[in-house]
Amino acid sequence: MEGTQAPSQIEYLYERYKHLLTWVLVAIVGAFAIYYGYKWQRQSQIDQTWTQFSTTIGLDGIYTSEDGFESLSDMLVEKPLAELEGALLQADATRAPFLLLAIARKAMIDRNWDRAESALTELEQKYPDHPLVQQTAYPVQVRENKEDEDKKKDNEKVQRPNEKPELEPAVEGSIVGRMRAQIAEARKYEVPSQFAMPEIPADAPKVKINFSGEYGSITIALMKDKAPKLVQEFLNLAAPEKKEGEEEEPKPFWVGLSVDEIQRPAGRYRRPMQFHLGFETTREADKTKWTKTDPSTHEVEFEDTGLSHFPGAVAARLGTDGKAAADRFYVCGEDAAQQDGQREVFGYVVEGLDNVKEICNAAMTAQEEESGMGVPTDNITVESVEILK
Repeated sequence: MEGTQAPSQIEYLYERYKHLLTWVLVAIVGAFAIYYGYKWQRQSQIDQTWTQFSTTIGLDGIYTSEDGFESLSDMLVEKPLAELEGALLQADATRAPFLLLAIARKAMIDRNWDRAESALTELEQKYPDHPLVQQTAYPVQVRENKEDEDKKKDNEKVQRPNEKPELEPAVEGSIVGRMRAQIAEARKYEVPSQFAMPEIPADAPKVKINFSGEYGSITIALMKDKAPKLVQEFLNLAAPEKKEGEEEEPKPFWVGLSVDEIQRPAGRYRRPMQFHLGFETTREADKTKWTKTDPSTHEVEFEDTGLSHFPGAVAARLGTDGKAAADRFYVCGEDAAQQDGQREVFGYVVEGLDNVKEICNAAMTAQEEESGMGVPTDNITVESVEILK
């Protein structure tokens, strides 16, 4: 038609090859989809693998920790070594070196020096080119602040604003090498006598307390030479004498009482693991009837035993006028040296320390779980008490 503009060459080409172009674009989009789909699937597998690895060695707790940071050693304290060993058997060459390192660290925590050494040796022999084994000028390490002699002379201990601390020089080596050095130092270390767990006398009287449910029993060795008054009153409560006019043999004081408080580390609260027993109102099944304000009727003069709160320590609660209550006591599942001097330690658990920890790990309300201190949800009751011959 007159006045109609003829199609351009580009339009001719497009019309001729538009189907081909469409298929090319579809192929390109499909290729991208396949590539990124594969990449996403692969990354998901990697994420799942390392998430499982983090859970195995306890690092998953970092993501929910209120402290912001906890070291590998902190994470491994409660982790069974057997669980790490089992994970190592199924680990590939990517995860195995890190599991060997975790096993070595856990063994060091448990003072199992031979297993720690063998794990490091296996790591070196099987993975000699791994970054954990390679020698570098600056392996992962903590560098202490360098002492400034001028500041020491001036007794200046406060760091000035915006002043960067001068650090001690980095030590060349490898992570495995530095762990070996730590093991060597630990092997040589001897606990000073004043900080060593006291030896239990062969003739120490022992009292066995059996708990309800699956909490088993604990056996307490009493340090009669250190706390004669308190130990004697404790034994009187464990085996009360029959009074005139009584028809039945009296039961030990704690039979029927329930654990009224448990403590354990939680979040930012680093309370030592321990439980308390001794309030008479805990004979009631209904916790709302429990009271913890009534004074003890079995107090003796406080004796400075010089004993510390080592794991398994049994310590009397302080009563009125600084006296010690023989009927109310704490049992420690782990070291609680911060309590030294505030309570009277008069015995140690010689059997059943694992049961102490089980009691301390009993369920509580959500709020108490968060603070790490509260009353067990289920009553943990003393079923029997006996003095062992």
